[in-house]
Amino acid sequence: MMSELSNPEQSIEKHGIKRQIYYQISAFISILLFVMWGYLQFFAVTVLLIPIVFIPVIYLIYSIVDGINDPILGYLTDKSKRFTAKYGKRYPWIMIGAIISPILLVLCFIPVMDISSSGDTVIIAVIWLIIMSCLYETFLTLREISHVSLFPDLFRDPNQRANVAGIGMFIVLVCQIFASISIPLIIAYLGGAYNPNAYIGAVIFVAIINYILLLPLHWGVRETPEMKEMRLRLEEEEKTKVSVKHVLIRIFKDRDWMAFLFAFLCWAISGACILAGVNFFVLHYLGLGIEATILPMLAVLLLGIITIPLWVYLPKKVWSIKQTYLVGLIIWAIPFMLLFFVTDYIGFIIVIALVGIGYSANWGVVYSLVQAEAIDNAVVKTGKREEASYMGVMRVFSAFSWFFQTLIFVIVWTLTGYIPARGANQTELAKLGLKLIISLIPFVIILIGIVIFGLIYSITKEEATANRQKLLELGI
Repeated sequence: MMSELSNPEQSIEKHGIKRQIYYQISAFISILLFVMWGYLQFFAVTVLLIPIVFIPVIYLIYSIVDGINDPILGYLTDKSKRFTAKYGKRYPWIMIGAIISPILLVLCFIPVMDISSSGDTVIIAVIWLIIMSCLYETFLTLREISHVSLFPDLFRDPNQRANVAGIGMFIVLVCQIFASISIPLIIAYLGGAYNPNAYIGAVIFVAIINYILLLPLHWGVRETPEMKEMRLRLEEEEKTKVSVKHVLIRIFKDRDWMAFLFAFLCWAISGACILAGVNFFVLHYLGLGIEATILPMLAVLLLGIITIPLWVYLPKKVWSIKQTYLVGLIIWAIPFMLLFFVTDYIGFIIVIALVGIGYSANWGVVYSLVQAEAIDNAVVKTGKREEASYMGVMRVFSAFSWFFQTLIFVIVWTLTGYIPARGANQTELAKLGLKLIISLIPFVIILIGIVIFGLIYSITKEEATANRQKLLELGI
């Protein structure tokens, strides 16, 4: 038996290109929802006219709720046995989340107050946004942690993992091109950046696309009979049954996983700064319309697509996954520093395009490989498959990235005197603040993530290969 398993590539099921593409349809859905979600801050501040001091409060409560329910959802889906035999461990939760979350995103953009009102009606709008945001994130999390948890189990061959990650990144960037063009155009066509009905039309459009994609998603995330049998066996042996407290303690003691999460948190905060900050910079610093956000984001995504093959090739042939991820983070950081020196629209397009090089590594190809490598390492150490619990903890970090981003924005806006209601008629100090939140501040945050990951993450290429061999021997 051991001789049959001496080659870590043996006994690993490989899936065809069609299955790989269908699996990554979830990435298209996620990005489409994510881009629309990115408009919520601008919508709240400039359309609903919610005072900026309330924005961090909304995202703090959202982050706390998300921080509680994400690990619990991960733990519960890991422990769930009801659907395993018939549907698999992850498939039911992926589909439930995919069906419900778009409805809740639509409700986030439904105004529940007169935009000219104040006082109690503002509080009602804040409470509505908190409730809808938390519900939306809960069902989004249910789909995403289940989908990501399926990845290291469904695709066990390292080369196929790299290929699937590359396909996913290509789909992500194609979706972002689609979303970055269609959503601003719909908003502009339906009344402009300050018309609430324009956002309702855009979010309904996003929801319709989501439901059209459910069929190929269904084909891509179905679990094989062998996977169902393995999960049933593990459940019978109680290898996946342990208290949530012990699971969380084990996760937070995993130095490699936590190093990855801290780097991811720093990346996510910087990404949230650029995603949320572009609208404010283009409209209130450069004085342009919402449709002017299309070209900068298009430049980011096109350069990202061009560099996907590079990020697929490097961890296969040149560097370890750790080395490639560090290079990706460094390349991601450089454009943020350069953005501080931008003063016009053309310069903004040129510099922000460079973000695409690091983006295709850190949101897609290498990011997925680090994640899978760290989970393989954890499974070997514990003998337990608890991917969703790990993903749940990761979602906590992701959720708090939005709180930290809004906190940064409000502190800078308060110190520099930025007033959203003035539109492009801001003071020079306020305009400096709009530039800082998309340049030097996220640049410093990324540097912190690079240092933490470089010093703590320790899995080598040889250890990763040995881990895959051990998983075959353990039969998990």
